[in-house]
Amino acid sequence: MSERYAELVGIGSSVYDTLMVVDRFPTEDTKLEGLETKVQGGGPCTTALVAARKLGISAAYLGTIGKDTFGDYMLEDLRSWGVDVSGVRQLEGVSFHSVVLLNRATGSRTCIWNRGSVPQPTPDDLDNEALSHARVLHLDGHMLNAAVYAAQYCRERGIKVCHDAGGAYPGIERLLKFVDWLIPSEEFAIKVTGEKEPEAAAQALYEAYRPELLVMTQGVRGGMLLDEKGLRRYPSYPVEAVDTNGSGDTFHGAFVAAKLKGLDNDDACRFASAAAAIKCTRLGARQAMATEDEVDRFLAQRGEHLQSWNRE
Repeated sequence: MSERYAELVGIGSSVYDTLMVVDRFPTEDTKLEGLETKVQGGGPCTTALVAARKLGISAAYLGTIGKDTFGDYMLEDLRSWGVDVSGVRQLEGVSFHSVVLLNRATGSRTCIWNRGSVPQPTPDDLDNEALSHARVLHLDGHMLNAAVYAAQYCRERGIKVCHDAGGAYPGIERLLKFVDWLIPSEEFAIKVTGEKEPEAAAQALYEAYRPELLVMTQGVRGGMLLDEKGLRRYPSYPVEAVDTNGSGDTFHGAFVAAKLKGLDNDDACRFASAAAAIKCTRLGARQAMATEDEVDRFLAQRGEHLQSWNRE
């Protein structure tokens, strides 16, 4: 790692995305002309790191990628956004990659992904110095053995552990018990708890694992925040959506950035929700993410003020 350690360290997926814009979803066994194509870095963990970096938080990625054109691109892309990749191990194999179809008629996205063949990192592969100097560890459930080790290591040292719980992967309960900031999708919470209603699922997940806070994401409906003050909702911000791909990752990175900047839980949710909305108004994932000034203007235009914000 570099001499200046990052505030935010991430372990999880890094994905080579090929995004294609189409005017409708294709019918099976036909050909369909794409309207626009964009190659970009993706993956929940690394995209959240870029979102936080664009908001002024130093970030580093610890993981493994392939010695292939996909891996080379992902490394250079992360470097271009200022994410430290000196702790990344590049190994033989095919990197994680995906094709994303963006349906212009509906604004929906469909993702076809392949995990590739690159070995996942082991606990021995991780840079403990980078972990011990971080303020937050961000995880997405991928590279699970390394993630569990790092989460326990950070928890023992008082470093906050944030988890993007988008997928209910096998063995994920091993990780959940070490998480401070748990950010599940509604789908995850319902699947893991067996509850039928999102409010009950949020409560059951919170009681089972006792994180410091739980933020359930519900897309255009905003979501729920649950902490020692109880359960309440946070807003979404309606926009003319151009591309929703990466909006959830933007939310996660922006939430971590907001907490590191001193915002309280409610304002951090509002800040992250605004950042995610801005991303949806532009094509692409990382290049479409908001800066701090853009989030400020977006909220001000809607008459919103973050009460816990201290810029001194």
